[in-house]
Amino acid sequence: MLDFIAAMGPMFWFVMFFAVLALAVVAERLFYFHRISINSGDFLRGLSALLRSGQYDECLHEARQLPGPMARVVEAVLSRPRLQRGELREIALEASEVEVYRIERNVRTLQVCATVMPLLGVLGTMLELVSFYEQPGITDGAAAPPAVAATLQQALMLSAFGIALAIPAYLFYMFLASRARKLINSVERAGLECVHIICDARDAAEEQKAESVPHRKCCSCDCADSASPAEAAQA
Repeated sequence: MLDFIAAMGPMFWFVMFFAVLALAVVAERLFYFHRISINSGDFLRGLSALLRSGQYDECLHEARQLPGPMARVVEAVLSRPRLQRGELREIALEASEVEVYRIERNVRTLQVCATVMPLLGVLGTMLELVSFYEQPGITDGAAAPPAVAATLQQALMLSAFGIALAIPAYLFYMFLASRARKLINSVERAGLECVHIICDARDAAEEQKAESVPHRKCCSCDCADSASPAEAAQA
């Protein structure tokens, strides 16, 4: 194994640095996505039921208890439930933009690793070949064919090593980028859905209140009208 590493030269350690960095990013992002995963459908249904019954404090408490960007965006909207629909929408979008950085953090680093590792492998191969052919007498045919073949093999091994590590790194990058885009879409949808739920519940409560007020006035008027003939008779 040590002979294999020594044959690839110092460029091997640069490739290994980016490989370890890519592995750390994959592990961190997978753990992050697993930790913040919640059932958005159940969360929004429970939120709607509490808001329609006017339990804003309970909704805010539930949002603060849950982890992840979706709960934080909903919490930002619920902390200002008396604002108009347009203002709440702006708050939801601004909170979603803040969470985009957290969701996409380090994903670009994985793309950089997947791009750089094969380039470093090719660079190491070229440097090995250049250093070999710079030796005296090599270009004049003084080197034995087995020595030339062994040098070519060692040089090409570094390119193959860099490409072999770049392939899974790029595949993980595509998977994590897709997962991040899906999560961002869910977070934005949850924030806007929360805005609609709050405004619809508030409008329904105001309509109920408006319908009950004229009813009481009509009752008072009827009572006044029914009493007027008796008063007229006494007069």
